[in-house]
Amino acid sequence: MALRNHQVADPQSPSNGAEGATPAHQDANPGLAIVGQVAGGLLHDFNNILTVITGTIDILAEAVEDRPELAAVARLIDEAATRGARLTSQLLSFARGRPPRPCTVEPGEVLADVGRLLRPTLGTEVEVTTSVAADVPAVFADPGQLMAALLCLAIAARNGMDTGGTIDIEAKRAGPNPADGVPDRNVLIVLRASANAGGAARSDRMFYDIRMVEDFVRRSNGRLSLKEPCGPAASVEIVLPRAARDLP
Repeated sequence: MALRNHQVADPQSPSNGAEGATPAHQDANPGLAIVGQVAGGLLHDFNNILTVITGTIDILAEAVEDRPELAAVARLIDEAATRGARLTSQLLSFARGRPPRPCTVEPGEVLADVGRLLRPTLGTEVEVTTSVAADVPAVFADPGQLMAALLCLAIAARNGMDTGGTIDIEAKRAGPNPADGVPDRNVLIVLRASANAGGAARSDRMFYDIRMVEDFVRRSNGRLSLKEPCGPAASVEIVLPRAARDLP
């Protein structure tokens, strides 16, 4: 049974990402806005470092192009720096509180990035897995805010576990719309959290304050459902609109 199910308002409403709208995390939680300002400063410095790396890696690659083993290392550095720059740019945009900029986003890429960020963040006591169905279409959303929303949910879930556990994030095609039973052509992202055997999951805290996530979903013309906790497990479902390019 869904505890809450949020349907967005009219897309023409000024709150749906219009220029000048209050940033999602600022109108939802002033404390989070302060954290965002601090994180924004750190991300800015890190982004400058990545800019130096990405700007000089081509010089290194040219210098070792006649040595295949070193050229392979240079390519790995280039790929890692490029990926880090993309992640930093997305999170920096959220931290600065800019209005949403929805675009076509591949769920697989976002979930892979989220998994890479969560594993070192949550520590060894929490196993993080991600999976994406082969036929899942792209979604229309702000990639940085989607990533921030999933990070927020996962960290909230970890805080509700006494002794660690597992967090699984899955993306797949949505099933029939519960409102009218009509087949849903959108994308369903499910985050499931389970405490370790013998441990306790404080379901009252696991997804207690996720107003930023609710606001993101509302602005994205999506739906959010918190499922009734079952023992040491709880889950949250987000339905996001399918990108226009993948519509039949």
